Amino acid sequence: MYNRHNNTLESVNLENYFENPKSRRQRQYEAVRTIVKDKMAIEEAARKFGYTTATVYTLLRDARAGKIDLFPEVKLGPRGRRVAEEIRDKIIALRKDNLSSPDIYQKISGEASISTIERILKEAGFEKLERRSNRQRGVTRGNKIIPEHSCSLHLQDMEPFSVSCPVVGIFFFIPYIVESGILSVVRDCSLPESSIIGAEEAALSMLLLKLIGNERLSHMDSYDHEPGLGLFAGLNVLPKATYMGTYSCRTSEDMLMTFQKRLMQRFIKIYPDMYGNGFINLDFHSIPHFGEFSEMEKVWCGARGKAMKGANTVFVQDSTSNVILYTRADILRREESEEIKKFVAYWREQKGKLDDTLVFDCHFTRYQVLDDLSGDNVQFITLRKRNPKLLEDTKNIPEKDWKKVTLPIPKRKYQHVSVYESEVTLTGCKNQFRQLIVKDHGRGQPTFVITNNRDLTLDKCLDVYAKRWHIENKLAELVAFFNLNALSSPLMIRIHFDILWTMVADTLYRRFTQDLRRFEHQLAPTIFKRFINMPGQIVYKNGELQLKIRKRAYTPILMGVEKLAKPFNIPWLNNCPLKIVWTA
Repeated sequence: MYNRHNNTLESVNLENYFENPKSRRQRQYEAVRTIVKDKMAIEEAARKFGYTTATVYTLLRDARAGKIDLFPEVKLGPRGRRVAEEIRDKIIALRKDNLSSPDIYQKISGEASISTIERILKEAGFEKLERRSNRQRGVTRGNKIIPEHSCSLHLQDMEPFSVSCPVVGIFFFIPYIVESGILSVVRDCSLPESSIIGAEEAALSMLLLKLIGNERLSHMDSYDHEPGLGLFAGLNVLPKATYMGTYSCRTSEDMLMTFQKRLMQRFIKIYPDMYGNGFINLDFHSIPHFGEFSEMEKVWCGARGKAMKGANTVFVQDSTSNVILYTRADILRREESEEIKKFVAYWREQKGKLDDTLVFDCHFTRYQVLDDLSGDNVQFITLRKRNPKLLEDTKNIPEKDWKKVTLPIPKRKYQHVSVYESEVTLTGCKNQFRQLIVKDHGRGQPTFVITNNRDLTLDKCLDVYAKRWHIENKLAELVAFFNLNALSSPLMIRIHFDILWTMVADTLYRRFTQDLRRFEHQLAPTIFKRFINMPGQIVYKNGELQLKIRKRAYTPILMGVEKLAKPFNIPWLNNCPLKIVWTA
């Protein structure tokens, strides 16, 4: 027998070779031949060749039926390459794009080894690439792909295309952005722009990241390669993180306040039902800063349960619609008590008058400021700080002087409370205020409500203050979805810029939910999860954009939105029409 390892012939005992077959096929052949030709008993043949009797019967049956081939034909000839032709073509195409062997290996997801890739390239006539820098390779030090430079899109000059978008639901906000006139306010306020990226495109890019709940404007590595998201802002791709993170440094506090005022004037004009519902909630919010070097003051951070360096911000909210009316970031501790006066001046400038009742807690301002507000005909509801003498005097009030009041709050555990009403003059004040002492309300000590609104009934006054928790819920929503506590910088101008766009995004979500039947009161995280966060395909052909989206559980709700049921134009894309197509 021929030994292929040392090119020699080995001697074989032929008698033993046939008596003790080695291969499976030879054993089957010898068993069948012995029974058929030598007339050996089936039981004896089974013992000789190591089979059971049933297996021998099966061999005979299959041999007679031609189901087994005892002498299979062995095909000889040259063997082909193990790598499929389509993989070889893909490797060569990637090398033509100037990719190295390791880069090609990652692109083809390991379907061929690096050595196999190098062999295929060598056979195809490609030489090894010269060593290149990270910039030449188009990657960063962290091996992340450097995105393309952003530039404006001119669809009328482009060939038909189709791109995927990971969050295609973001395009549902376009009719509401157009309706609200945000971009016209951006133009009027002359927000910064560059030679390549205009102010509108920059504003849309930042608004997009806020609408999808991105942590920070600079944390956008997952999105700056997506042409579908760039299309939303009128760009080929979104601007780089450096541009997004430093854009606010080109603005000033006066510019941002002017932008906020004109934006609010526009919102009030377009959405009058969302503003001026009679009661306004106010509250401070501390955004903690964890950096070592900053000029921030120490403020009390409720989320951390301690005082630490951070940005002190103020938020003002309509009590009924829950939209944000006013926000500011650069507030020093010594200026906190006067902040309410700044809002009063701001809101009067917006609406020409202030006939709403302001609602805030006892830490928001000082008693002397309450006196000033009362003298300025500004109505408010707040709390009075407890002290031992006040509590002792409350105990001495006869039980017959307390009134039983039922609060119109269905799910409240303690709906029936006791109220004692009186007129008081607070320390350092000239005006008298209406004081409501509340007990039997589920708390260990009485609550002292102070107001100068004498037209409200007892139950209405308590109900209004009880709903001050709406602004607490709003702040929790802004922290959870819009990442309000993700401080972008120790520079106050950047913080104010960030929370201003948070206010814009939140207003758009409020307006969008008004058109979602039975979802009018849902919060932004729920709306994003069910209606916005979905992949899709964007197709441009025949001068029209199409969003192709697969139907989902909540698609019927979206199909019932009038603004999305018919094509709408995108002004910043040369009024190109956009149509939503739902696929199976």
